[in-house]
Amino acid sequence: MTIISIDFSILFPGVCVCRDFKSFKWIAGVNTSTTKKNAGYYDLVNHRYKDLNIFTTKTRRKKDDQYHVTERIKMANYFELVGTLIKEIKNEVGDDDLVICLEGVSFGSSGNSLVDLSQSTGILKNELYKLLKGDLDKFFVFSPGTLKNAINCKGNASKVEVVEAFIQDPIIPSAKKSDLYKLLKNEDWVTNSKGIVLSPIIDMIDAYLGIAQLYKLLK
Repeated sequence: MTIISIDFSILFPGVCVCRDFKSFKWIAGVNTSTTKKNAGYYDLVNHRYKDLNIFTTKTRRKKDDQYHVTERIKMANYFELVGTLIKEIKNEVGDDDLVICLEGVSFGSSGNSLVDLSQSTGILKNELYKLLKGDLDKFFVFSPGTLKNAINCKGNASKVEVVEAFIQDPIIPSAKKSDLYKLLKNEDWVTNSKGIVLSPIIDMIDAYLGIAQLYKLLK
């Protein structure tokens, strides 16, 4: 069984691809401008950890004086982001029989950010529907709180607490042999002095939570 778990956001979407709860690969996007330092870290990840893949989009969202131009720019960016994400997923899973899970939109989102996230998530869901060949019985949407519970954290746990829980006990034993786990253990630059993990690596961890939730449900 191949499971695709997605932690979707406009800036740093993360995807975890798991086969039979034994092997794990991650895909993540950088859909914003970044520093040369961070770009170097992304290159390091791609070269040093074969099961981790970070891509960067070419288009950028920006506000124009004319409303319709701003909306056009945003749509072009959403289509590039989702299209690249789906292309990378297809390259990884081939013709596998899939189960897909997605984190639901956070109730903490508000205003324009909620509208933008909802629009882009709708584009993504349409593509996921195609991946599943219309079989929505293999599609799961979990609330953010449920996903944090999956790794034995409270529903309102911070990102730092989620990272600590993943390192201490990722729930699925084989996850300790994964490249993401090795990255967190081996690379000091991943975490800053406040315990915050660099994006989109933190988003890869969040994407893993859907796998942990399905593991618990099936177990």
